[in-house]
Amino acid sequence: MDKIFAIIVTFNGMQHNWIQKCLDSLLFSSIQTKIIVIDNGSVDGTIDFIQKNYSQVDLIVLNENLGFAKANNVGIKKAYEQGADYFLLLNQDAWLEKNTIEKLVEAFKQLPEAGIVSPIHLNGNKTNLDSGFINYIAQHNTPDFVSDSYLGCLKNVYETKFVNAAAWLISRGCIDKIGGFDTSIFYHYGEDDNYCQRVAYHGFKIYIITTTAICHDRSERKGKWTTEHQKRGEEVWICTYYGDILKEDKLINDIISKLRKKLSIQVLIKSIIKLQFRKNSILRKKTIKDLDLYLKIESSRKQNKKTGLNWL
Repeated sequence: MDKIFAIIVTFNGMQHNWIQKCLDSLLFSSIQTKIIVIDNGSVDGTIDFIQKNYSQVDLIVLNENLGFAKANNVGIKKAYEQGADYFLLLNQDAWLEKNTIEKLVEAFKQLPEAGIVSPIHLNGNKTNLDSGFINYIAQHNTPDFVSDSYLGCLKNVYETKFVNAAAWLISRGCIDKIGGFDTSIFYHYGEDDNYCQRVAYHGFKIYIITTTAICHDRSERKGKWTTEHQKRGEEVWICTYYGDILKEDKLINDIISKLRKKLSIQVLIKSIIKLQFRKNSILRKKTIKDLDLYLKIESSRKQNKKTGLNWL
């Protein structure tokens, strides 16, 4: 019998009964799983709630918020060491239908090239598709999905370039070859984009199956978009775009070369002659910071092209 481990990263999961809905959906699933919860420093009673009500859950309490990528890797590594055949990554604000895991495992049996299989993602009220999922099934990612939906001829399985990690079933074979999330340049956001790129690079495929679904209740999240968020968003985009190992190395090599030229002694002398001391200092600091980021991305690319238990 297949050993399936569900891995859930929590952070203040008591909102809207998220963690209860999530864990209950696993316990009432038609296929039982071993459940690993990694708590990223909750302060709202999530840890006590799990300890009191879900003794069957393997709860790992972290002393700090390691972010989505590192925390998931903690769970993936533990499940791997315990002989998992499949790894179900499930968000704390998501919950399954009774047959979701069963359908995902069945899909793997029929799709030998699969590395990741994911169900349909609905919103928390089951009144619509999840807002993010609507983008993932667009033509550029998942050809024919929208057209088939409109024409009433939806197939059971669609290959896609990307679906977010709110509900992934990953095979052991995929973990063997790719490893976990890249924690060298990703903390929170972008890590699932990067992982999907690596899945494709190493010869696996990603599928969405339409015969089952999850609810992903992220419509209630609140927060202000700050300048810091914007900067972080720009950095995530850079890491995702230039860290894509499906793209040629020349792309990032050219950028690193240009940044190094900016720091060359000739540029420094030229700016000194023009008496641009303060401006040069600011520009150099920015260039040094940019160069450091792109060098990390270059290192990440080299590592992610290797096969094995990367980042675990």
